[in-house]
Amino acid sequence: MPVSESRSLQRLTLAALAIAALLVVAGNVVRISGEGPSCPDWPLCFGTVLPMDNSKAVAEVIHRALAAAAGLALLIVAAVCVQRRRRLNRSLVWYSFASLALLLAQVALGALSALRPWPAWGPAISALHLIVGLGMLGCVAAMYVEARYPSAGRDARPAGRSAQRFRRSIRALVGATFILLATGAFVSGSGAAMACGQTFPSCNGGLVPNGGVLVFLQWLHRAAVFAVACLLFSLLARWVRQDVRVGLDPRIQRVGWAFVAAFFVVGALGWLMVSLNRPAVLATLHNATAAVLWVCAVVLSMLVDRLPVAIPEPTSRPVPAWQQTIRDYVALTKPRVISLLLFTTLAAMFITPAGTPSWYLVVWTLIGGYLMAGGANAVNMAFDSDIDHVMGRTSKRPVPSGRIAPRRAFAFGLVLAGLSLLIFLLFVNWLAAVLAVMGFLYYTVIYTRCLKRSTWQNIVIGGGAGAIPPMIGWAAASGRLSLTALVLFAIVFYWTPPHFWALALLKRKDYAAAGVPMLPVVAGDGETARQILIYSFGMFALTLMLVPVQAMGGVYLVGAIALGAWFLWLAWRVNHEHTPQAALKLYVYSLLYLFALFAVMMVDRIVL
Repeated sequence: MPVSESRSLQRLTLAALAIAALLVVAGNVVRISGEGPSCPDWPLCFGTVLPMDNSKAVAEVIHRALAAAAGLALLIVAAVCVQRRRRLNRSLVWYSFASLALLLAQVALGALSALRPWPAWGPAISALHLIVGLGMLGCVAAMYVEARYPSAGRDARPAGRSAQRFRRSIRALVGATFILLATGAFVSGSGAAMACGQTFPSCNGGLVPNGGVLVFLQWLHRAAVFAVACLLFSLLARWVRQDVRVGLDPRIQRVGWAFVAAFFVVGALGWLMVSLNRPAVLATLHNATAAVLWVCAVVLSMLVDRLPVAIPEPTSRPVPAWQQTIRDYVALTKPRVISLLLFTTLAAMFITPAGTPSWYLVVWTLIGGYLMAGGANAVNMAFDSDIDHVMGRTSKRPVPSGRIAPRRAFAFGLVLAGLSLLIFLLFVNWLAAVLAVMGFLYYTVIYTRCLKRSTWQNIVIGGGAGAIPPMIGWAAASGRLSLTALVLFAIVFYWTPPHFWALALLKRKDYAAAGVPMLPVVAGDGETARQILIYSFGMFALTLMLVPVQAMGGVYLVGAIALGAWFLWLAWRVNHEHTPQAALKLYVYSLLYLFALFAVMMVDRIVL
C-alpha cells in the first residue's frame, strides 16, 4: 500500500481511538453523576437534540454525541478497509468490523437502559454496557496498531523459549487486566464501590467476603487487582534486567512503562476513593485512568507480537548439592498435582452450612492436606521406582533418576503422613484426620500396590483417592459429613477416569513399555474414547445433582451447565476423531474444569 494511503489510515484509526476513549470516559461521568436517566427518551433528549432548559442532561447529550461521532469514525474506517481490503491484512478489516459491531451493541444497551427503567436488571445492563465499551475500545486500539505496523507478521514474532514465555506473560497480563476492569464495571454499575467499607485491602475488616452480592463483587475486584499486581511485578523482575531491556524494542518499553504508571495511578485513586468515601471527582479520574490502562495493555500485547523481541536464554548454572536435594524432596510431593486437590478442599470448606471458616482452620487444614497428599505421592514414587525409569513422563523424577533412594522416599512419605495426622488431630478434628489417613492408604495401598499393575480398572477404582479431599474440607469446616459431601466425592470420582484416560491416550506407549494395563493398552484407543464419553456424561449428571439436594443455587447451575457442556463436547471429539490433539485438549481442559467448577460453587454460596 502507498505511504500516503498508509498514513491516512493511521490518522483515521488514531482519531477513532481518541473518540472511543472519550466516549468511554464520558459514559463513566454519566454513570457516576447519575445523569443518565435525565433523558427519558432516545436518541433525542426531551424530544430535542439539546435541551437548553435542562442542565442535568448536558453530560448525557455529550455522551450520545460522542457515540455518534465514534460510530461515524468507525464507519469511515470500515469503508476504507473494505475499499483497500486487497492491500491490507485481513486482521485489520476484521478489527474494523468488530469495533463497529461492539459500538452498536454498546449503543443498544445504552438505549435499553434509557427507554426502560429495568429496576431488577438495571445494574447488570449498566455493567454490561461498560464491559462492551471496553471491548470496543480494545478493538479500536488493536486496529490502530495493526494500521501502524502493517508489514509486521509472523516472521517478527519472538523465537526462543524466553521470548515466547515473555510474550505469553504479556497476554496473561492483558487477560487479567480485562478481568480487573470487568469486575470494576460490575462494582460501578451495581453500586458496590463502598460495599467493603472504608478499609483496604481488607473487606469490612476481613480477608474473605461475608455480606452478600455487593460485598462479593467488591472483594472480587480487589482480588483481580492483586492478581494483576502479581503478574506485573513478575514481569518487572525480568524487565529491569539489562539484557532483557536491550532485547526489547524501545516502543515496547515505552508502552510497558506507561502501563505500569497507569496501573499505579489507578490503584492509588482506588485507595483514595475508598478512604474518602468515593467523591465523584476521584471516581471519574479512577475510571478514566482505567481506560488508559486498558488501551496500554492492548497496545502492549499487539506490539510484542509485531516488533522484535530478543530476550537471551538463561544460562544454566550448576545448582549446589543442598539446593538440589531440597528440590528433589519437594518434587517427591508433586506440588502441581496437590494444588488442585487443595483447591477442592478449600472450596468444600466454604460451601458447608457452617458458614465461612476461620482463617487458622483453613490454614491448618491446607497444611495437613498438603503433607498427607505429599506423603502419599512420595510413597507412590518409592513403590513405582522400577517402572518410572522406562516412562518418558516419569523418568526424570528424583527416585528413577537415582538422586533419591526408594527407601528414603518411602521414609520421607511416612514422616509427612505422620506430621499431617498430628496436625489434623491437634488443630482440625478427628473426622478430617480419619479421612486424610483413608486417602493416604487408598492411594498408596489400594491404587498403587493392588490396582495399578493388575487391572485396567485401576483409575476407575483408584480415583476415590483424589475424591477424598473435598470430604476432608467438608469435615474440617462442619465436623461431619452429609449427602452434599458424598456428591462432591462422586463428582471427582467420575471426573478422574476421563481426565487420566485422556492422558493415557497420549502416553499409551509409555504405559505399555512399563507393563501398566491402562485402558488404551488393554482395549485400544476406540474403547477408551467411548468410556471417556460415558464417564463424562455421568460426571455431568452428578454435577447437576447439587441443585436438587439444595446445596447449590442458580449461579452454580448456570456455571455447571456451561462448563460441563464444553467438557462433553471435547469428550465427544475424542470419541469421534481419535486424535492426540483432541485428547490433549480434553486433558488440559479437564484440569481447568475441576478448578472452575469448585470455584463456581464458592461463588454461588458467597453470593446467595
